[in-house]
Amino acid sequence: MADPTLRTLFKGSLRLINAIQAGENPTADDMTVLTEAINALQQSWSNNRLMIYTINQYTFTLNGSTSYTLGTGADWNVDRPMAIENMIARLSPGDPGQLDIAMQSLTDAQYASIAVKNTTSTFPFAFYDDGNYPIRTVTLFPIGAAGTQVVLWLRQPLLNFTSLDDPITLPPGYERALRFNLAVEVAAEFGKAIPQDVSRIAVESKREIERLNSVPRYLKGDGGTIRGDRSRNNNWIVGGYTWKFGN
Repeated sequence: MADPTLRTLFKGSLRLINAIQAGENPTADDMTVLTEAINALQQSWSNNRLMIYTINQYTFTLNGSTSYTLGTGADWNVDRPMAIENMIARLSPGDPGQLDIAMQSLTDAQYASIAVKNTTSTFPFAFYDDGNYPIRTVTLFPIGAAGTQVVLWLRQPLLNFTSLDDPITLPPGYERALRFNLAVEVAAEFGKAIPQDVSRIAVESKREIERLNSVPRYLKGDGGTIRGDRSRNNNWIVGGYTWKFGN
């Protein structure tokens, strides 16, 4: 079965709210309204971790800088992510002794509390992401040596649609969710009431995707609650911030 296109999806959405009948075609103006609406809907869904079906992994090599830009055309040239889900420093890549070291994400306050921000090291063990738009800036601590690799797991947005006749290549279930939720989204613009069944299926189809994309979340205890030799140690460089390596 061929993938649907925006054109067929739009027709289906309009039929659901009785804006057109079977065999009718939307006008060019209708298509413009629907394209704007579906892209706005996808942008909104991109803010929801449970609507993102995959986390993309990228490897970058450090050049010794303190900070790196992240986004289209930036130092780390990929689509600007909604969030950095995880980051590691990778030592001796490709060797039998390759070592991946988890990096800690710092809040504004945590990064601001670092007293000596220009500390250098073979590899960084923390990063601060300013979340800027359209280009994010990622600052590493300590400053990693040139040649060290970092691996990022990025939650990137669902792509905007551009061509009415390009196939919609999304996992199973997204077509149904888009068709019914788009119908709900544009009903007011077309002066139509939303049928009860359409509203119900829009909610159900979105929840099915969220359930499928859900992942376990694990809580981390504060270092001060760990007793004995495994306690985290206070680091004078970062003030009151605590670190733990290994078990």
